[in-house]
Amino acid sequence: MAELKNVTLTIDGKQVTVPEGTTVLQACEKAQSPVPFYCYHPGLSIAGNCRICLVEIDLPAAPGAAQAGKMPKPQIACYAPVTDGMVVRTASDNVLKARQDVLEFLLINHPLDCPVCDQAGECWLQDYYMRYGLYDSRVNENKIKKRKAIPLGPTVMLDSERCILCSRCVRFTDEISKTSELGIVNRGDHSEITIFP
Repeated sequence: MAELKNVTLTIDGKQVTVPEGTTVLQACEKAQSPVPFYCYHPGLSIAGNCRICLVEIDLPAAPGAAQAGKMPKPQIACYAPVTDGMVVRTASDNVLKARQDVLEFLLINHPLDCPVCDQAGECWLQDYYMRYGLYDSRVNENKIKKRKAIPLGPTVMLDSERCILCSRCVRFTDEISKTSELGIVNRGDHSEITIFP
């Protein structure tokens, strides 16, 4: 079996060396420049659907090219593999604005009643809003109300109103328990997790 080579990149001005195949998100953790995430879990496949782990990436110049290539838009760190000479910025103005926009989208239909929420301050969504959000919503329409306390089995209840569709539970039943009983149904703001018939 071939040995993995090491890759050296720069994250927020700090050089870090990681094994080839590491994602930018994992490299940022090692560089102590953590990036926010919801859908990523090291034991599951990468879905890349929450979009909160955005970072700016500059790629090294290709052989024969005049200059390095700055990627035109922020990229999701959970899916981007590291490359030698890559430069990553996790807290630029552009990245922070993009995260704020993603949070606004995730919270469009989310109830903003944090003081009475069951999570009682143990919520990444609330933490990230306090760190990256703090905006006045541009949406003046009524929120789509989803169902609460949906029994998914004898020991699991789903609060669909609080679900942001990170798909971790769906991927867990597909990849770990291999029972595949959960799925996402409907489209747009009516999408929700449910049990297959």
